[in-house]
Amino acid sequence: MEMTMNPNSIVPLYAQIVEQLQRDINNGIFSKSGRLPTETELSQQYGVSRITVRRAVDELVSQGLVEKKQGKGTFVCAPKLTRQLDGPMSFTEMCRANGLTVSAKILDAKICTADSTDIRKALSVESNEPVVRIRRLRYAGDKPLVLEDNFYPLEYAYLLSIDLENDSIYRYLQEEKGIELRRTAMHLRIVRADAKLSKLLQVPRNAPQLEMRGRVVRADGQTVHTSYQIGYGENFEFIVR
Repeated sequence: MEMTMNPNSIVPLYAQIVEQLQRDINNGIFSKSGRLPTETELSQQYGVSRITVRRAVDELVSQGLVEKKQGKGTFVCAPKLTRQLDGPMSFTEMCRANGLTVSAKILDAKICTADSTDIRKALSVESNEPVVRIRRLRYAGDKPLVLEDNFYPLEYAYLLSIDLENDSIYRYLQEEKGIELRRTAMHLRIVRADAKLSKLLQVPRNAPQLEMRGRVVRADGQTVHTSYQIGYGENFEFIVR
């Protein structure tokens, strides 16, 4: 169906198309990360030249609303998610701040011994001392977003009895146990998803992922847990203060 543009308007034709496509994207006319019509289809729809359409689409690309994929077409970009790195923000809080539901799949939740010197040093335990390991695949909406693998001193074994699939560990520690949480220095690097991680996170093999390592401590400086997360992918923005 042709949509009439106003050639007498002070707003250029390409800008009118940009405004209309912006509205369509925001109103969900195109499916999430879905394909836009071709330049030919859009030029027929708006009754303008392909050059005008191409300029409008290029403007949307510069705004980060759509992306061009060679040989495939133009697609609506998935919305960027944000997370602040200035404190121990739980995954649950991060998802809710972005308007997403949150859940988890438990991969490991047990008492064991730490097989890493760095983990034992962070928790101040000997090689044969038991610790608590909680390894979960975290979901934002219906998408697996992060793999987390954290170790706690044995005194936190009570965490194994809470609802680790739906409850927030940070919420429980802060609200139920009255523990003030603070984050120490975080070490970040980009890694490539191996076969196991690509299957867990449902991303292509070798896709870039953010790996974060650090510790979360109490107000008195004692370690609550080692912090290891990997995931997030490309549709994520981190805010550092």
